[in-house]
Amino acid sequence: MKLKRFTKTQYQKFSQAEGSQYIASEYALFRILKLIEKFKPKNILEVGAGIGTISDSILKFNFPQDIQLFASEADNFCLEKLPENLGGDFSKLKLFPHIADLPHEAIFDFVIIDGKEEHLTSVKNMLSKNAIIVVEGDRKDQTDTLRKLFPSSKFVHSISRLKNSFYSNRPSNNFQGGLKIIFTNPDLEQNLYWLKLKINSKINFQFRKLG
Repeated sequence: MKLKRFTKTQYQKFSQAEGSQYIASEYALFRILKLIEKFKPKNILEVGAGIGTISDSILKFNFPQDIQLFASEADNFCLEKLPENLGGDFSKLKLFPHIADLPHEAIFDFVIIDGKEEHLTSVKNMLSKNAIIVVEGDRKDQTDTLRKLFPSSKFVHSISRLKNSFYSNRPSNNFQGGLKIIFTNPDLEQNLYWLKLKINSKINFQFRKLG
């Protein structure tokens, strides 16, 4: 299944789920999956799995590489909903209450920040050389903390010119949310992709202003 179609199917599914008011936007979900498709990380961490929108999508999409998916979540409601929403794929998710509880030897190529985490700075010691971090939602404090941890990183706030779909649980006259992306130690390929995202975001921002 093509990525855009898959994203739509997943977003529709989770928009109707109990607790869906805090799920990732459709654009953020697509961009996360697109980054995974592009850079093929094998070890992924989601900080704040919530009800499972992102984790379920990563586990269900047919990526060419084998992926080990770790996640943190401590909220009781979310912990009840994760097995229900992920179904048979729940057994593939390595779930821990906090990132401080992760195995000390765990090293990640790709990290998704999708919830609060008091031990966020410890993520610096869990990353591979060219790891990518994405921050979903309006998490300015967390984004600022991460950018200070990686002063040589490249940052982009990737936004869409699309408004929420009719099947979304968010106002249809609002634009879809964006995604903050940090290339912690970018190689040439990541630098080129960062530049592409930066240009696209500027174009989409101007489109939004004109709209």
